[in-house]
Amino acid sequence: MEATEFYQRVTERVIKALERGTAPWTRPWRTPEQEGPSQPVNAVTGRPYQGVNALTLALHTLSLGTTDMRFATFKQAKEKGWGIRRGASGLPVIKLVSPRPFAAVSAASRGDLHEASHNGGEGEEIEGKEPIKEGSKRFERLIPRIYYVFSSADMVGIPPFSPGKESELPRETLWGERERTEKVRTRLSEGMGVAVHHEGHRAFYNRERDEVTLPPEEIFEDCGGYLGTLFHEFAHATGHEKRLNRVFGRWGEESYAFEELVAEISSLFVGMRTGISPDERHFENHAAYVGHWTQTLRNDRKALVRAATLAQSSCDLLLTTLTPSPKEKLPGEEYQPLALE
Repeated sequence: MEATEFYQRVTERVIKALERGTAPWTRPWRTPEQEGPSQPVNAVTGRPYQGVNALTLALHTLSLGTTDMRFATFKQAKEKGWGIRRGASGLPVIKLVSPRPFAAVSAASRGDLHEASHNGGEGEEIEGKEPIKEGSKRFERLIPRIYYVFSSADMVGIPPFSPGKESELPRETLWGERERTEKVRTRLSEGMGVAVHHEGHRAFYNRERDEVTLPPEEIFEDCGGYLGTLFHEFAHATGHEKRLNRVFGRWGEESYAFEELVAEISSLFVGMRTGISPDERHFENHAAYVGHWTQTLRNDRKALVRAATLAQSSCDLLLTTLTPSPKEKLPGEEYQPLALE
């Protein structure tokens, strides 16, 4: 499979989910019946999948009705002595790899290999075999390559999920604990310097004032609904120019709907790590964007990859803000990583 086909396939899958009125970010990701890791991870290395791979693998797991989000390549499974169920199909994942010989990418020529890798390495290739030198740094073009992984549901002989050492550390989970909302809100607000106001019946982020407004907490049905909405609005706040500096656009513009998609996917990623994600009502409140999202995804085969990449950066910033250092604990609390596995 070429990268172009990968973009088309994963995009069509998400479009179909949106048109059915469902989305992978509307699931509460940590439940009492959780039987596996809270996010898609490699079954052998334990490393979490990132960006669009995390999105599509989570969607696949949701479609199976299972909670075990472990995956591995055929080679990895074979080396561990696990078999693959007859008739099982591998799931494509995309990875940026370093080719030989070296070549350059437009982002790298600006001294920003990080940007090149996070946008799929899709800059214009420059002819030549030598690496570009930017000061004392060396850059090379990263190219997308497709690999196939199999779900744990299709592996024969894979042992039951056993949390690693990091998962065995004390963790504070947000699931169903209304008393945690003030702590979480305080960490986000103070850590990012974004004021939170409670008034009216709308939830929104004001970029000019760098503030979040939510309805009063008591009108939410549960802790999950409130925190899911809080995470969504703070995902927008990560895009402020003094943070990740994303383009927002105006209501009705494609860039506006795209930013909403980034925030929704960011909510999914945060939800997979904390157990809190927007519920079905939240998705219904954003139904007006569905048409814009599907049209955007159809018009640009790489839009989903870009949105997932930006959402991953947003998620990383939110999780970093939520996790206190041992020296910065709130009064009366012991240091505990915030559901980071």
